[in-house]
Amino acid sequence: MDKRGIARRARRGLAAAALMWTGVGYAALPPVLAQAVARGAHIFKDDSFGSHVRPVANAASAFADMGSSPVHARFMTCAVCHVHGGLTRGVLADGRHIPSLRNAAAVFPRYSAKSHRIVTLEDQIQHCVKDGIKGRPPAFQGATMVDLVSYLKSLAAGQRMAIGGAFK
Repeated sequence: MDKRGIARRARRGLAAAALMWTGVGYAALPPVLAQAVARGAHIFKDDSFGSHVRPVANAASAFADMGSSPVHARFMTCAVCHVHGGLTRGVLADGRHIPSLRNAAAVFPRYSAKSHRIVTLEDQIQHCVKDGIKGRPPAFQGATMVDLVSYLKSLAAGQRMAIGGAFK
C-alpha cells in the first residue's frame, strides 16, 4: 500500500474513533463530514495554534485528580483545559471550573453581558484560542474553524437546543 493509501486508512480510523468517542454513529454521517469531525477532534487535542505557552504543572495534577491521564501537551491546546475531549468538566490552573462542551453547540449564539453583544460559537472558539491558549485564532470561514465547529457540534448530538442557555 502506498503512503496515500496508508494516510487515507489512518484518517478513516481517526474519524471512526472520534465519532465513537463522542457517541455519534460513524455510519450516520457522510464520510466527508465524519472526516471533518475527526480532523476537529485532532485539532482540539493537538493544535497549539502557534502558542508557546506551556501547560502549568498544577493543571496536570488537577486533571489527574479528575480521573483523566496527566497532560502531556508540549504547548497549550484546547484539550489541556477541556478534558476528555470536552465531554467532562475541566479545571483551570487557578482551580476555577470550566463547563463541559457537550452542549456548547446547542447553547450558541448567546448574549454576553460583559461585552454587550451576541457571541457565536465561532466567536467563542476565537476567544478561547486568543485569550486561553494565547495562539492565533482560526479564520471564521477557514478549514480549521469548520473542523472545530463540526467536532463541537458532534459533541452536542442529541442535546436539546437551548440558545443562550447554560453549559452542562
